[in-house]
Amino acid sequence: MSDVSLHDCYAQDSGRAFATGTQALVRLLLEQARRDRKSGLKTRGLVSGYPGSPLAGLDHELTRAKSFLDADGIIFQPAVNEELAATALWGSQHLHLYDQPDIDGVFGLWYGKGPGLDRSLDALRHANMGGVSKFGGMVFAVGDDATGKSSTLAYQSEQTLIAAGVPFFYPRSVHDIIPMGLQAFALSRHAGCCVGLKIVVDTADSSAILDLDADRPQMDMTDADAGPVHIGKHDAALLRESRLFDLRLPAVIDFQQRHAINHTIGSSPSTNSSTNSSPIESGRLGIIAVGKAVPEVVEALSSLGAADYNKRGIGLMSIGMPWPIASRTLIDFASHYDEILVVEEKRPVVEDQLARAVVNIKKRGVISGKYCPEGRPLIPQTGELSHQLLCDVIYARAASHDIALDPITPYKQPDNLPAIAARTPWYCAGCPHNSSTKLPDGEITGMGIGCHSISGFLTPDAITNYTQMGGEGAFWVGRAPFSSHTHSFQNMGDGTYAHSGYLGVRAAVAAGVNITFKILYNGAVAMTGGQAVSGGQTPWMISAQLAAEGVRDIAIVTDQPDAFPRGVTWAKNAKIYHRSAIIDVQKKLKDIDGVTAIIYVQSCATELRRGRKRGKLPDPPEMVLINEAVCEGCGDCAQKSNCVAVKPVWHPEGEKKQIDHSLCNKDYSCISGFCPSFMTLTGTAPKTHKDMVLPADITLPEPALPTGISNIFIAGIGGTGVSTLSGILVMAAHLDGIAGQAVNQTGLSQKNGGVTSQVRLSRDQSLNQRMVRLPTQAASLLIGCDGVVAAHDLALTTLHKTATTAILNTRLDPVGVAGVGIGSVVSDDLVLARLAAVMDARNIHQIDASDLANRLFGATMSSAIILLGWALQKGHLPLRVAAIEAALRLNAVDVAQNIAALQWGRLLAVDAARVIALTRPEQTATPDKADEMQSAASLISFFATQLTTYQNDAYAAEFTAVIRPFMNWLEKTGFDADHFGCKAARALYRAMAIKDEYEVARLLTSSKARQNITDMAGANAKINYHLAPPFLSWIRDKDGHPRKLKFGGWLTPILRGLGKMRHLRGRWYDPFGYGHAKQQEQRHKGAVMAWLQQLVDIPQTCPPDQLDKMLDLMLSIRGYGHVKEQNYQTACPQIEACLEAMRMPPHSVDTAAE
Repeated sequence: MSDVSLHDCYAQDSGRAFATGTQALVRLLLEQARRDRKSGLKTRGLVSGYPGSPLAGLDHELTRAKSFLDADGIIFQPAVNEELAATALWGSQHLHLYDQPDIDGVFGLWYGKGPGLDRSLDALRHANMGGVSKFGGMVFAVGDDATGKSSTLAYQSEQTLIAAGVPFFYPRSVHDIIPMGLQAFALSRHAGCCVGLKIVVDTADSSAILDLDADRPQMDMTDADAGPVHIGKHDAALLRESRLFDLRLPAVIDFQQRHAINHTIGSSPSTNSSTNSSPIESGRLGIIAVGKAVPEVVEALSSLGAADYNKRGIGLMSIGMPWPIASRTLIDFASHYDEILVVEEKRPVVEDQLARAVVNIKKRGVISGKYCPEGRPLIPQTGELSHQLLCDVIYARAASHDIALDPITPYKQPDNLPAIAARTPWYCAGCPHNSSTKLPDGEITGMGIGCHSISGFLTPDAITNYTQMGGEGAFWVGRAPFSSHTHSFQNMGDGTYAHSGYLGVRAAVAAGVNITFKILYNGAVAMTGGQAVSGGQTPWMISAQLAAEGVRDIAIVTDQPDAFPRGVTWAKNAKIYHRSAIIDVQKKLKDIDGVTAIIYVQSCATELRRGRKRGKLPDPPEMVLINEAVCEGCGDCAQKSNCVAVKPVWHPEGEKKQIDHSLCNKDYSCISGFCPSFMTLTGTAPKTHKDMVLPADITLPEPALPTGISNIFIAGIGGTGVSTLSGILVMAAHLDGIAGQAVNQTGLSQKNGGVTSQVRLSRDQSLNQRMVRLPTQAASLLIGCDGVVAAHDLALTTLHKTATTAILNTRLDPVGVAGVGIGSVVSDDLVLARLAAVMDARNIHQIDASDLANRLFGATMSSAIILLGWALQKGHLPLRVAAIEAALRLNAVDVAQNIAALQWGRLLAVDAARVIALTRPEQTATPDKADEMQSAASLISFFATQLTTYQNDAYAAEFTAVIRPFMNWLEKTGFDADHFGCKAARALYRAMAIKDEYEVARLLTSSKARQNITDMAGANAKINYHLAPPFLSWIRDKDGHPRKLKFGGWLTPILRGLGKMRHLRGRWYDPFGYGHAKQQEQRHKGAVMAWLQQLVDIPQTCPPDQLDKMLDLMLSIRGYGHVKEQNYQTACPQIEACLEAMRMPPHSVDTAAE
């Protein structure tokens, strides 16, 4: 194990090495350089392109591998856009025509996703028609997003490549990338053409253990002369066309046949079988599988009990080069079967070539693929193939030829499966787009390409449809002459602006339309991994460009107006504003004729966090803390900040808010929420958590190792280590000498959306020939880092009724942001109900791993490792403990913490009581978990005690006098007393325990508050309060509300004294008793009391749903000042309507509903 390194996939010459799909592409370049050197060629390499999923991380890998690339003479040039990258690569093929090089040639690799290929088609067509150099070569690695998970469209790039006459390979898995890539370069040189390499999610986002010795195909074309196929200086257009179709493509066919790129697997009735195995006598069903469909078909045949498919009259051909295919290869295979089934995703490419090839032969069977022989649809032309679909198709086609297979039990969604909200992407904590994408009320903006497009999930009614990258603004150019609107806004990221978006600005100026471009400058191409923007334009450079293009007015909006370097030159019509003025700035620019622009400057939050963690950027000294006792849970802070770090927390009074410091990027915009609960702490010294390692007296037994294939489904939230966890498992498999592979499905999900990983481990190396995803209902283990994602449809299809074990983290983060309309908290019961509908409930286990990680390490990031430790100790992983610990060390991130987390997870599996005893402090008198206060009686008693502390016994008695008759009424009606009683008690308590100046002061300075601060930030932390005192209410913010001001720790003794003056509350000499806020609170208190008293007189036959709705509305009246007043004004008429509905006779209610 000590000899293994993360760089083995680049440094090793032979043996086995862990690699991801993108790392395999980097290794391909190194292999090509080394292969040339061994052949006596003096070549260099050039790689260029533009990031985009599923190849979003390739440039990161190229950067990390710079020392290896430099050593082998390979240059990495990040491109401004894909089209120019393709042109630059073709330029390298002209070297020997115009220069005096000291090398034999330059081999070039282009990378990009489907839309980038579309954009580059003109450049690609020129290169392919013009040809490449004899010792150079051009390969296009095209990333196809088949489901549109992180693209505006679902992509299939085959037709684009074919239109340009570009032959292409389609690797089946990560294992094929290097050998097929080497064949692609060899083919490019032999035939003088460009060659494509189709890369899909299941190859790019996969990890596997490569056999480096098997990745070097033997290729010898010394006896093959393709003719004048290579690049010339000034070939005429018709000559270029002729050379492509008359010389180069025939040379491609020759190369393909010589190297059996498309070949049969196993036995075949054909005497031309590429294998040495004995041919079978007859064939009834021949299956031609394309690219990644090959291992999927192998998996389907195994699931159908036909691992010995050759003996059953079934043949299988693997297509590694889908276009062009030698007709003879197809005819040789097809002529020996009664039916040929072509399995390929999306629109047919191979099937059409097969039909053309066999149309004139005498003996031919029927062809099925997109349609069955009878003309019914068979394999869809959209989306991607599923394991169950392939099993169904193969079973049906085999049955039509009397081939008996074992049917699989199809996954069927259970009847009445409760619906669950989707874990949609959301901006990172502190993301500039939380503020930059805000619009004046009633406005609509144009959507663009980039992280800011997430606003399409959040405010879909305030944003237009997508365009292609670079089309931003042109939408409005076409709409403007016919629209009832006179102006539009348009979002555009700085990466898009540099890529091609500036042309949209020029087009808008030329068209004379009224539009405001919002150029969101965060210094990184954050959507694809935080790469630096090619070109390196600064905000002031962009302002000068915009002014030169004719933009009328330019506003620079930023979170730090004073942070720009002195002496930089801005455009003359540019003015700098603080981000708090973003709405006012937009209103101003909207009224200016012509094109205007906002350059919103704020660093990408994720890149800031990385820079701070690595010590490259200063870490702001202030930590934000919410005093949960003061918090009303109104969500104004979440609405102001739009921040995912503002999380819900359970409290006896109801849901409150807290800051998740594992996510917080110190943007501080949440502080602007109108609430006195916020404090900022400086001089913090968080707990060091010295006790995080297991006590020395604990010895954990070595877990048992399962046999067979371990199929593991991991579900979680983007940015919490799900993809890292899958990589650790595959690396551990490598260290343990067994087979392992995994695929991550992320896309936009890395931005707080749902992320899944599917991992397969086995001691049988033939696993490498199987599909990387889990077959239907084959999961042996579900690791639910997030219950919402774990209970979604994708995961459910992999679960088996009896064979799956699930381990879930009980922490359920809200879907969206707490306090915002889209934000909601999914109940634990809903998650369990969905899982129990498809698997044995006894196999579902729950751990509050986030809480345990926080107690042990002061952060929640290791919660996934705790779950992994539990699963390991329970015997669900075929890996030794030492292998996983070694993989964690290789990962080199928080090594000691993660190894400790693994050990604590293992201990939890064998002695949960011991873990609880070691990590949980003594419970206080105040319950802090929902399940510790389920009954209305206990909650009422608790609130009565709290009101005595709040005021006195008489005040508590007043509470009891109102709530008791209501509870008696509930008993008479037969309604759920605990459900409705708890809601009513909370509503009444919150109305009576008014958080006035005395109460806020008492809660801010309580011993519990001080202890929380000490636990979070150390005993020496300095406190700053953020308050809007009534005697300073004349100081207003831009919206006309009292402005919150910052007060230092000197205020603490004053607050402590004020908290002790609560006996003044309600007296005629109460200095705060005559303010508007106090009168508003008294009105609210009286209204809640009156509503509950009116309910007692309601007929016992009233509809319970109206009662439930009314109590929820009463609970919605929360917050401070104008926030609470607005909630009160919104709720009052609806509450009165509920009361009226409950007073009506039952039949009248039904009639009214109709």
